[in-house]
Amino acid sequence: MKTISILGLVAFVITSILATACSKENLDIQQAYTYKLTHLPIPEVIAEKGTIEIRCTLEKQGDYEDANFNIRFFQNEGKGWLFLEETPLAIANDLYPLDKDTFRLYYTANSTENHQFDVYIEDNFGQSEKVSFEFRTLADE
Repeated sequence: MKTISILGLVAFVITSILATACSKENLDIQQAYTYKLTHLPIPEVIAEKGTIEIRCTLEKQGDYEDANFNIRFFQNEGKGWLFLEETPLAIANDLYPLDKDTFRLYYTANSTENHQFDVYIEDNFGQSEKVSFEFRTLADE
């Protein structure tokens, strides 16, 4: 008799757990995944009017097809031009679409002072990743 009561109680508890676990009408689908911007090693020195290639990869923890990424930059020190592949990132802090996970940035020095700039990758879920780049300049002799 006790065994039947215990089995009945266990069955009731399991049924209750399953009933409450399945009561959601909408499934939670993860849309925003963490990511980081990585790059291959780059030189520490750039010649005036010289260009450095920065090979970048956007490493995502997951993939959601409706996730959109943008790139922007801010020049902290020095003067130069930054290109995303062949597209000039002409205005600092403006957002430019980033359509690929693997891409190249090209930085051309336009002054003899040292150069430092930050690159930001932002998604449409409000997340942002910042990577800083710094170069010393060697003037042409």
